Amino acid sequence: MTRPRTSAAPQPRRRLLAVAAASLVAVLGASSCSASGDGAKEAGAGKGSATRTVTDIAGEVEVPAEPKRIVSVDFYSPATLVDLGVKPVGVVEGFDSDDPDLRPKRYHDALKGTPTIGMYYELNIEAVAQQNPDMIFAETRFLRKGELKRLQGIAPVVQLDAAGVGAWKERTLMIGAAIGKSAEIKKQAAVFEKRADELKKKYADVLENNKIAVFAYGQDKTTWGTYPAGHFYVPAWDAVGAKFRPYTEGEHKGEEGAVSEWLSLEQIGKLDNADILLHAYGAKDFVDETLADNTVWKNLPAVKNGMVFRNIPASVVSSFEWGTESLDALDGVLAQISEKARS
Repeated sequence: MTRPRTSAAPQPRRRLLAVAAASLVAVLGASSCSASGDGAKEAGAGKGSATRTVTDIAGEVEVPAEPKRIVSVDFYSPATLVDLGVKPVGVVEGFDSDDPDLRPKRYHDALKGTPTIGMYYELNIEAVAQQNPDMIFAETRFLRKGELKRLQGIAPVVQLDAAGVGAWKERTLMIGAAIGKSAEIKKQAAVFEKRADELKKKYADVLENNKIAVFAYGQDKTTWGTYPAGHFYVPAWDAVGAKFRPYTEGEHKGEEGAVSEWLSLEQIGKLDNADILLHAYGAKDFVDETLADNTVWKNLPAVKNGMVFRNIPASVVSSFEWGTESLDALDGVLAQISEKARS
């Protein structure tokens, strides 16, 4: 698995050597979403109105009352759009991959054959224009200099961002509101929250009495790193109130929601403050082979207690329905942990 780029969205399998989403860097900065629980605010959408005004992270933007041709230049909005019955006419590269650790297969199937417009961090503006969009979703912190203005010259741009525990939910609500489907997205959010509350109660003892570490390997399987609360890789764990091990000295530069520094295998002992270790879905070989003869690894409390488990697949949640599926998968992982704890 290659060393992560400075980004907060998963990359396609061909850009990685092993674990896809797990190798990405931290979500930077706190969410500046100006929504007040409803995502984008809608206004001026009177009956028969050709346009309406929504509020994104940058302020108010006038959009079509009923957008027909939406291009997503971010890695998150396509899943929410699909869940709301809307197929974008352009997406970033990577949706041609059916890797189960990138996203649930149904999104791959729904977006198969959709024109691509470059990567979220390296757009092809001409390709965006060729799709003749009437609305564009963009995670604007990843746009290069001048690209936002160029996109705004093509169609109204709804600007997105999300960082920190639960901030992805604000982004998802904003997407739903921006296309006039606030009621639908709120229903999906309610299902997600209900499922999360069920798991919180069902596994209260495990969640309250244990600190977890979700880890993956880095360059050439010679380094490792962990993901904190608020990182894009662990939203399901955040939703059930999991407690994360604190970073140790020299392990982190202090950015909120950022992956740890990539550390050498000689420093794997830093994981001794975790009661439960969860390796990235695609990192089983790393655990079973690379770490198998590592004496420090074998003497970690969680390893000695048999509390090492595989994380759920497609953990980079990008919509409420995806999140509910992730919680269903998490139920299975928590059941394993609970059974092991009892034994």
